[in-house]
Amino acid sequence: MERRFTISVLTVKGAGALLRMIATIGRHQLRIESVASADAGEGELSRHTVVVRAAPDRIRRAMKQMGSELGVVEADYYPEGATLDRELAVYKLSVDLASAGAPLERLVRQRRARVVLGGPGYVVIEKTGTGEEIEELLGQLEPFGVIEFARTGRVRVTMSAVGDEIGTE
Repeated sequence: MERRFTISVLTVKGAGALLRMIATIGRHQLRIESVASADAGEGELSRHTVVVRAAPDRIRRAMKQMGSELGVVEADYYPEGATLDRELAVYKLSVDLASAGAPLERLVRQRRARVVLGGPGYVVIEKTGTGEEIEELLGQLEPFGVIEFARTGRVRVTMSAVGDEIGTE
């Protein structure tokens, strides 16, 4: 039975590390839902966070292989619920904040979003949260005229204490 897992891989910066990681995921037939990569803030390292759907045996085999890949410093995986996950979304609406008035402002406040930019005939709203929260807000903003929508891949931090076992379901 397929489940959702968050893969976290620390690699040496350089050409090909992300490509090799994605190739390994593909060879093991893990279905990718999102990918986020960033500087790890530790010199010449990058952190890649990949959300996948897979059977537990497939993820274990893929992670074993990934741990031995050239340029991989650390590779871990976490079952759904073992990490605190967040995404960022930006919504551009074809409406003036002044004309949308109180209903839009109330919705933005209730959903813990914020208006980041406004201009003649448009407003840009930013929301950080779970994928479900981002999708829910998108649906609620549709009546206001969404003209652009963009979101990041998932980023994560673990909820386990240092030294707890990881990579298990």
